[in-house]
Amino acid sequence: MFIFMILGLLVCTEAQGISAGTPVFVLKGEDLLLNVAKAVDLGGFDLFSWKCNKSNIVRFTSNNKGVSDNYDGRIEFLENYSVKLKNLQEADSGVYSAEVTKGSTEEVAKYSVKVEDRASLPLLTVSSVSESSSSCSFTVTCSSQDSHINSTFTCDTRTCSQEGGERSEGIPDTFLQVYQSSGSIICNHSNHVSWTNNTKTIKDLCHQLDDPEGLSVCLAKTCVFSVGLIIMVSAVITVHLMEKLHKNK
Repeated sequence: MFIFMILGLLVCTEAQGISAGTPVFVLKGEDLLLNVAKAVDLGGFDLFSWKCNKSNIVRFTSNNKGVSDNYDGRIEFLENYSVKLKNLQEADSGVYSAEVTKGSTEEVAKYSVKVEDRASLPLLTVSSVSESSSSCSFTVTCSSQDSHINSTFTCDTRTCSQEGGERSEGIPDTFLQVYQSSGSIICNHSNHVSWTNNTKTIKDLCHQLDDPEGLSVCLAKTCVFSVGLIIMVSAVITVHLMEKLHKNK
């Protein structure tokens, strides 16, 4: 059940392959490695360029290289005409491609890049609690700035059943999920690059679900200790009385 989203804090994201644009998700503020994904002879070319949405970022010629003013100070040159684009922001999302011109122009790399901020901390609230002697039912709401989901839990001393909360609602690429695990209700908020959650303990919501076996053991220990103490006191009194009787004789 957990976790259904694609996650990864991408300190340096390397995409591979060509096509309509291999999807790449990057955490805001991190770096993107733009690498030539197709085996190609780059020797003797007239022009090699990296582009974003068809606008030049970097241009290589046989004896020179240049960077667009918008990317000045943010480009690190690597081997084989790969580059690293630093400190990506949401405005850097787009289609990145590499083209080599040797008489004709050939596309040798293409990535569809989306830059996302960290998922915000979700809010987990309880809207109602219904208790009986043996079970407890409550409804929770798991919400973020953009969406929310509701789920109802019914718990006894051993298990909890759940209705709802298994699908997200809201904007694309933002995921919400609420579920129970290890005695807690967990509200999880995630996107493609990060996740965060908020939790509540079931026993804090359903006080009558404290472990009855644990309580019984405690009572049993108390009873055994009390009986033992009574026996010890009785033995001491008996010995004292017998000694006193013996002296009187």
